Amino acid sequence: MSEELQTEAEVVSEQTDSLEAVEKAVEQVVSHNDELAKENSELKLEAKNASEELAQIKGTLEDIKAKQSAPAFIQTKTKETESMRSKADEQFNIFLKEGIQGLKTKAADMQIGVDARGGFALPEELRRDLIELQYETSPLRQVCDVATSSTTDVKHLAKNGSAASGWVAETDARANTGSPELVQRSAVFGEVFAMPLIYQVALEDAFIDLKGYVMSEITRQFNEVEGVAFLSGNGTNKPKGILDGHTAGTSAALSNPNATYQVIDSGVDGALGADASATFNFLRAVVRTVKTPYLANCRWMMNRATHETLLALQNGDNEYYMNRDVTTGGAARLFGYDITINEDMASAPTTTGADFPILFGDFAQSYQIIDRIGVSMLEDPYTTKGATSYYTRKRVGSMIKNVETLKLVSIAKS
Repeated sequence: MSEELQTEAEVVSEQTDSLEAVEKAVEQVVSHNDELAKENSELKLEAKNASEELAQIKGTLEDIKAKQSAPAFIQTKTKETESMRSKADEQFNIFLKEGIQGLKTKAADMQIGVDARGGFALPEELRRDLIELQYETSPLRQVCDVATSSTTDVKHLAKNGSAASGWVAETDARANTGSPELVQRSAVFGEVFAMPLIYQVALEDAFIDLKGYVMSEITRQFNEVEGVAFLSGNGTNKPKGILDGHTAGTSAALSNPNATYQVIDSGVDGALGADASATFNFLRAVVRTVKTPYLANCRWMMNRATHETLLALQNGDNEYYMNRDVTTGGAARLFGYDITINEDMASAPTTTGADFPILFGDFAQSYQIIDRIGVSMLEDPYTTKGATSYYTRKRVGSMIKNVETLKLVSIAKS
């Protein structure tokens, strides 16, 4: 029995020795593999560095080969050097003979300022955006009454005078009382036209829409000339203006039969008042001449120069009457009424004469603009061969309405 146990112990010992041997062998293989992997990494790094060095060497060789295969460049450089030396000798000789002025006269450097020396080679660039100039336009269409008509026979009835009445006792006789009268006013029309000519080649080759550009300019021009006519037109082939039929320099009452507004003269030579305080007192008096029912929609109208004159006026404490806060810009109201700038209006006269620098009132009730035919255009490509003319026209008229609602401020200078 003991022999059998001894044999089993020996078998176990032999198996343990075999496992240790296997384990040791495995460890050796793993260690060997780690060494091989490390060597491979080092070899890869060395191979990469060798490749980069070879690429640099190859680039250097290509540069050397390129330089060696271009002897003509070296020859050209030598010729240029000789030419520069010759030119320097020539300029030095000119300097000895003629001085600095001689060098300036003989100079032939390339420069864009001289066409023959390089200016012709300068490329041209034409921008395709068109710079638009701004123009002053009349605001009368915005503040006056504007209507359209299918005929030029436009008339308007206005009341002249009013009914009369009286108090009587029960048994008193009743006399006839006065009745209001009516006056008839007629609109005055005019026609404004333009007829520009554009050659067909220009229409075909221009990179901008020439026809559209010309039409927009004509429309702007029509707006300008009609704005002047609405203010001062004499009614001959054009509308009758607000100021037509009035005389500056003398105060005058309104006249319903004659369709004229009230003229209020300052009475001060070349100014609205003797001083700043008197000026604003005078303008306040102008407001008082308008009846209360009309005041709701009243406004001032003047040009920028007159406006600036009023802005500059100060009281005795050197405070500005109209604008005491420079951050708000120019004052746009006076005594609570808006100020409308119209550059077609005159300034106060600086030499002998008289004019109307300020208007005040309800423009919508006092003056009507009547459009008969809007802007119309007729193209004519036949009369002038190779060109097209654009006959453009507009018919417009005007009429005085309620003469009580507008006041004309006058200044005279002797």
